[in-house]
Amino acid sequence: MTTTRPAGVTSGEPAEPPASLTARLAAWAHAVTYEDIPAATLAAARSQLISNLAAVRASLRHPAGRAIVAAFGPPLRADPTRSACVLAALASALDFDEVAYGGHVSTGGVNVAIAHAGVDRLDGRALLTTIVTANECAARITAATILSPFFRGQTNTHCHLAGAAAARLRARDATPGEWVAGLGLALGTLPVPLHHAVVTSDVKALSAAASVRMALDGCDGAAHGLTGPAAILEHPEGLLAALSAVPLPEIVTTGLGRRWHTDTLTYKRFPGSAYLHAAFDCAERLHRRLGAVDASRVRRVVVHGSLLTWQMEQKVARELDGPRTNVSAATLSVGYGVATLLMTGAFGPGDLTPSALADPERWALAEKVVVEHDMDLSIRMAQATSPLGESLRRAGDRALDWPEFVRWTGDAAPALLAALGGPEETFEQATMAIGARVAVELADGTAAAESRDAFVGSAGPETRRDHGAIVARKFLSTGGPRDVLAELEHLDALGPEQVVAVLARAVEDLPEP
Repeated sequence: MTTTRPAGVTSGEPAEPPASLTARLAAWAHAVTYEDIPAATLAAARSQLISNLAAVRASLRHPAGRAIVAAFGPPLRADPTRSACVLAALASALDFDEVAYGGHVSTGGVNVAIAHAGVDRLDGRALLTTIVTANECAARITAATILSPFFRGQTNTHCHLAGAAAARLRARDATPGEWVAGLGLALGTLPVPLHHAVVTSDVKALSAAASVRMALDGCDGAAHGLTGPAAILEHPEGLLAALSAVPLPEIVTTGLGRRWHTDTLTYKRFPGSAYLHAAFDCAERLHRRLGAVDASRVRRVVVHGSLLTWQMEQKVARELDGPRTNVSAATLSVGYGVATLLMTGAFGPGDLTPSALADPERWALAEKVVVEHDMDLSIRMAQATSPLGESLRRAGDRALDWPEFVRWTGDAAPALLAALGGPEETFEQATMAIGARVAVELADGTAAAESRDAFVGSAGPETRRDHGAIVARKFLSTGGPRDVLAELEHLDALGPEQVVAVLARAVEDLPEP
């Protein structure tokens, strides 16, 4: 009787175990180069950096940001660990950061890359390569856990852990072995912020900073010989099993070098959860039509939103306390943002200061805002790439084991899944479709309404065309100098000293608030 052995295995020689997900991701992340990254992906990362710097600037002019600096020091300093933690806290404080298919990837990746630019002498190309590499690691690991309870958002700390670790490992040109150990150490201890704390205090900013610090400590340990679990992701008691009702381990390595999660980036024009921005766009348009709208003119304002928008309001509404509402809760409130936009035509970081939040007129109008679930908007949301559709397509019938999906869709779940089709081969045409319709019913009996299938800045053809202009306006709106913006827009051509200088001016050259 003959026995067939796998190719390359000799008699008496045990077969090599398959490489872990972390090892395969690490091998790619260690080897990828600037030249491997498509031009459109590099452009998206350039805009991501500019948008993140604008978010940092916005927080530095806000009382919460000034408190962060008073407690922990300025955002740029000689110690990259300290800098990265402060930058992460500032970028997250007002929920003004970027999102991708896979979560809030900038918190760890971009801010650690900025912090390492000086100590590791990163030129513009190396900085962008570090950011893209961190995006890919963080987004893939987070996307593999998406079929889980809603509303983790910025409190998805494993996204911050993975992005921060990947950025440090890439900036230091760590060995593949260090990558595996560093990611294992970073992801092996998972901080879990409490919802009540996040929406009633400034815990969100500190949880971002703490996650970054934990990840960077893990990388330092790996550099000096500490070991991390190689199978931290796919092990039956690993990260994916712990966090997800339906783990999707294949997402971690599928299409490396072909499916760039960086191409799914969404850039925010307003502070606050991305689930609210389509309603904000509608309110902005309604202000242009109706002029300043105050509570006395309004019978009610109805926001028709997707499941994500509706459930966000259900979860946050009980934590709102009118003029005493905390800034974190306000960034998650449909009513406060919509009311502010109807009254003033704008909604920015200044509308989240204590004096703005204490305005009783805004809350009087906010109390007349009701949010209703629109199934058509939810179906369109699920058909897009981000934040959910691609994971549903990848899961296929496995998604029927996700309790939230079955509760939402009921008997229609199998048909909805079948209609989604197969997974996307690339993300060159990625979309996000969190839409809304806002109807203002006025006291005189008239009404006005606006609708958006997707908000300005969300992944899609318009954003692929316009993201440079969108983030430029955001940077300038925070007082960013035009000459700094011009250098950042040509980051690829800058040497290490120029990179350090432009990043310093981007966060230090602040006008008076």
